[in-house]
Amino acid sequence: MAQIRNVVTGKLVDPQNKPLELVNIKVIETNQYAITDKSGVFRINGSEINSILTLEFSYIGYQKLRVPATIKAGETNLGNIGLKVLDLSLENIDINAKRNYTGQSNSSLVINRDLIEQIPALSVNDLLNQIPNRKITPPSLQNIQNLTLRSAFEPTTSGRDAFTLNNSFGVAIIVDGNNISNNANMQGYNPGLRGLGATSISSNSYGLTGTSSTSSYSGDFAYGGTDLRQIPVDNIESIEVIAGVASVKYGDLSDGAVIIERQAGKSPAYVRMQIRDNATSYSFSKGFALSPKLGSFNVGLNYVDSYADNRDKIKAYKRINTSAMWTNSFGRDNRLKNTLSFDYGRNLDGIKKDDDDPTSRIVSFNSWNMSVSNRSNYRLSGSFLKNIGLNLRYGESHQRSYTEQFVNSPYILYSNATETGLVSGIYDKGIYTAVSDVDGRPITASALLDFSAEYKTGNLNHYLNFGASFSYAANKGLGRLSDPARSRIGFNTTGNSLSSGPSERYYDFALAYAQKDFGLYAEDVFSLKVGGRDLNFRGGLRLDGQNGFVTLSPRTNINYQLTDDFRFGFAYGLSVKSPGLGQRYPGPTFVDVPLINAYNGNANESASIFYVRRYDPDGSKLKSSKGQTFELSGLYKITDYQLSFSVFHKLNTQGYNTVIEREIVTLPQYSSTLVPGSQPLITQNGTKRFLLTHNEFNNDLRSNNQGFDVILNTPKYEAISTSFSVSGGLFRSSYQETGPRAAGPTAEDTTSPDYPITGLYAPRKKTTYFSSGRVTSSTHIPAISLIVQLTAEFSFLNKTIYNQNDGVPFAYYTRDIQYVEITNPDPNSKVYGHLFIPLNELTTDNQYRIYSNYHLSLAKEIKKRFKFAFNAYNFLNYQPRYQKPNSNTVNAPNGAPTFGIELSLKL
Repeated sequence: MAQIRNVVTGKLVDPQNKPLELVNIKVIETNQYAITDKSGVFRINGSEINSILTLEFSYIGYQKLRVPATIKAGETNLGNIGLKVLDLSLENIDINAKRNYTGQSNSSLVINRDLIEQIPALSVNDLLNQIPNRKITPPSLQNIQNLTLRSAFEPTTSGRDAFTLNNSFGVAIIVDGNNISNNANMQGYNPGLRGLGATSISSNSYGLTGTSSTSSYSGDFAYGGTDLRQIPVDNIESIEVIAGVASVKYGDLSDGAVIIERQAGKSPAYVRMQIRDNATSYSFSKGFALSPKLGSFNVGLNYVDSYADNRDKIKAYKRINTSAMWTNSFGRDNRLKNTLSFDYGRNLDGIKKDDDDPTSRIVSFNSWNMSVSNRSNYRLSGSFLKNIGLNLRYGESHQRSYTEQFVNSPYILYSNATETGLVSGIYDKGIYTAVSDVDGRPITASALLDFSAEYKTGNLNHYLNFGASFSYAANKGLGRLSDPARSRIGFNTTGNSLSSGPSERYYDFALAYAQKDFGLYAEDVFSLKVGGRDLNFRGGLRLDGQNGFVTLSPRTNINYQLTDDFRFGFAYGLSVKSPGLGQRYPGPTFVDVPLINAYNGNANESASIFYVRRYDPDGSKLKSSKGQTFELSGLYKITDYQLSFSVFHKLNTQGYNTVIEREIVTLPQYSSTLVPGSQPLITQNGTKRFLLTHNEFNNDLRSNNQGFDVILNTPKYEAISTSFSVSGGLFRSSYQETGPRAAGPTAEDTTSPDYPITGLYAPRKKTTYFSSGRVTSSTHIPAISLIVQLTAEFSFLNKTIYNQNDGVPFAYYTRDIQYVEITNPDPNSKVYGHLFIPLNELTTDNQYRIYSNYHLSLAKEIKKRFKFAFNAYNFLNYQPRYQKPNSNTVNAPNGAPTFGIELSLKL
């Protein structure tokens, strides 16, 4: 006898009981998708397995709704399902980010549209202030915005230390199911010259005239994560932050994921304008219902104009974004749902020349990017396979990093040779404009084929997810357009200097081979009763092929309803992040060694000889960086109070960093005899040893991270219409490089050939502690559509501890390049005592006291069509100060007050 198929039906209506067409429906367990017809009705054919499924309904302008449904034989009719218009008059509206144990990870933190509507934000980064144990930063677009998760590293003025870059590089930014990869980004100087920390084209150090900046500025973000300034928030439906163990569906990550889902479907027109003390933003969005056969079409436009200081508009960042999404369903019962998306963005970022400072630089980081993506889901009704999904994405961009600066030297001496050997040097005028120009054209493509299935073992329902992914990254840019005749200071020879050093050459990015990575995964999800209570299991295995290496990554998230009020969770996961093109193909490095410079002021009567050494790094040796996480979590509910926590241990290994490679070469020495009216006579008169150094990428980093974070949400106290949220945590990171360090002498040099000139030290080990917390009161009065939030933020700890032996050398090189090991280090040694680095030179600007900051936000709706939202960072202008011990340095950790208001009109 034929088995009876299960069918789920229902009708979606608005508050006036009118049918809602084109409502998006997702079956969470089976990953199936559907939409309602013009009568608001939906129909999902299921298998013969009886189960409990969760249906999620979303519609632009309405509050998202999840409905559990017990599926029985035959038809299960859910009747009329009402969606509420999303506005501030709703009693139950999200006013803080919350844990989501029913999500893809025990550590999921969800920011819904309810909350997004209340926050005037210039980019996604502003919304991520909701993450616990994260310092609240004011909305601004004047610095690169990379996200780091579950780590505490020593703060730097540039933010480009190797550990921070690796953490942000390992955080996957996933928009509509597609990983927005930064793997093809190769912008910046050659990392082989002076290491990873010196790759970014930047402005002058010590700030910009007319601003409060204390460091140089760069808009390059190669080797790190995606710059979140590029992603506007206007059409985002939800953000899920997974700081712990993500589903095996997501690959090419080592430190977590941020999953962004955008709105698609019919909607009113929204016009928004945001005015801040340093920025203005304008946006428009609209969703059209084309016809029952043609589906819906969404368009969006966003423009931002911002300055570091409106009083002195030297530093600016401007951004324009456009998007279009077409969604439709096809076939019997609309089983095939397809969303085609197009996105375009353009950034104008840079610093104008300061007319009051003749040594200032012109710096610009201009780019455009476009992408086309298509997401298809076909709903099946078989006994095993339930859904087939296919995500395709193609992205292309053009990046240009450019700087120029006036140089005034007596002359320059350089070489433009590109092969190892002895060459004649070239003389040129020393008064010129030094130009650095990097042209990158990243191309990325990805494909994800995903299958969802359902099967049964005994009385246990299993939901199986498996599939395959492929990613492609290339860069067709013109590359580093370096001209040795117009090189920046420090990368040529001037005067009588005969020191060897790295020099720049042209490098074509198109020479880099395209990156082709693949992944396979399978994950099982089920729930069973243990002791009469629910045990939820999600576990799977992922196989990744990256840069010629294959890695297996098991991941699991388990939680158990220990009591009626307490749910306990455990998670374990291993994940890997592929090296990008910039790490795999940094380009050849050249070291120029001037052997003689016979210059008499006339280039025609002068001569020189260089030794040019070319190094070609082998990026094929780079393995994927790894992140391994153990996590315990809990969710405690009593009445309407909710307390959640996570305790984690995360080990990161094989991180990407540049390490110094050394080579000793013996080169000829020369003498010269001047010949009036012609070039001098040069003769060889011996040899000399030289120590040549350059940098190459290696899997050199390791960090050990532990910590916890906690969130407490209270119910609304009706007498004062106010609820409270308390969050905070403590992170500890112990981290080190695996290769030895080198440093020059700290005492006066001599001409003795056996004088130690370079000390070698063990890899530096640091431990950083960071702890912060906040208390937020949220006053919500639905009757007048008003929300007021006050946040008191506390910084408890930010401290870095160095190893006592970090400044103790274990070997050194002498002036005549002899390597000498130190067996019993003695700081009082008359030979090498000057190589010891005092501990006070290793310490950093630690935080020496607890301080606080205070923020305000307000949102008000008028007649459900007009809304304004206001927020102010440090609205009390509270400026605590503390002095660093044994120093005259005074720290003022709180920034100046900054505020903004957003006006929104629904047409």
